[in-house]
Amino acid sequence: MDRDLSTISIVVVLFLIFAGLLAAAGGVEKEKSRFWIRNIDIKAEAVDEDNVNITAIITLEHRGGATGGVKLFVKVYDGETGLLLREQGMPVGMIESRSAVNNKSVVLGGDRSVETRLSFILPIKDSLKLVVELFEGDKFITDSGARVSGLSTLKIEDEPDIRIRDVDFAVNRTNGDRTIVDATAYIDNLKSADTRQLRMLIKVEDSETGLLVDLAEVDIGSLAGGGTSIRSASLSLLGERDHAIDLTIWSGDKIVAEGYGEVGLSPFGNRTEFIPVTGTVIEKEPEISVDKFIPRPEPTPSEEAMHYKGVGGMGSPELPAPGFGVIGAILALLIVLSIRRTKNGR
Repeated sequence: MDRDLSTISIVVVLFLIFAGLLAAAGGVEKEKSRFWIRNIDIKAEAVDEDNVNITAIITLEHRGGATGGVKLFVKVYDGETGLLLREQGMPVGMIESRSAVNNKSVVLGGDRSVETRLSFILPIKDSLKLVVELFEGDKFITDSGARVSGLSTLKIEDEPDIRIRDVDFAVNRTNGDRTIVDATAYIDNLKSADTRQLRMLIKVEDSETGLLVDLAEVDIGSLAGGGTSIRSASLSLLGERDHAIDLTIWSGDKIVAEGYGEVGLSPFGNRTEFIPVTGTVIEKEPEISVDKFIPRPEPTPSEEAMHYKGVGGMGSPELPAPGFGVIGAILALLIVLSIRRTKNGR
């Protein structure tokens, strides 16, 4: 009897030990941590004309118990050449107490999503390839990749997006050997928001010599968003010469739009021609004159507001005041005739 009880007791003890081992093994398996990369989002912002700020937003999925020492490594390659441009690593999850000897990251247990962001500044390329590698300690777990293209089309935030659609030139008046011409620029604002305060620089060069003829700087103010604005300036051109006109719009110390135009005044000047038959050199007068062209119309009050105060460039003196005119000449002639008649009567 005692032997049977002993045997039963041993069997029960062994069974309990075996069941405990199974439970322990099952518990460890149940708490095993698992990771995978669910998604990679990429943000890109232009820093300047040559560099871009790339932010990789990496979403991980985690199942199981808590774990530590999980790291992400992001490698960025040139999309065309395959050359490695940048490599950067970052721990995943929360950081343990700063007083701990090994300051490792910890991912809490349970089913959860973990988001990690890595940012770096890179030179602008046509395309980039990102490879994300996930490690737990020194053990490689998985990787994933993403591509980015069209970075050269990025524009700097808050930079005006404008263009000079067209430029018209109209004769204002003549002043000695100078012709005063009004330049009118039609400027499109391609953004919905109004621009900051801008200025326009207009340079006039002689087409043949390249020498500067006139220079005007105009404060054109803010341009309304999503529309076309009109801005004008007066230029003093050399009579009987051809001119190349260069317009640039500045935002601070940067050019944001450019426009070009030409005004030819050489047809209005005398020119020497050689006649082959007789070998005679003659001087021909121009067949047309400046006054045959449409002058600038008288501005309405609203247009006067658009023609900014203080416009006008170098070498734009005012015309001299007019003389007595025709009526004064007639009165003077009548007075002379009356005096002569009086003398003859005597």
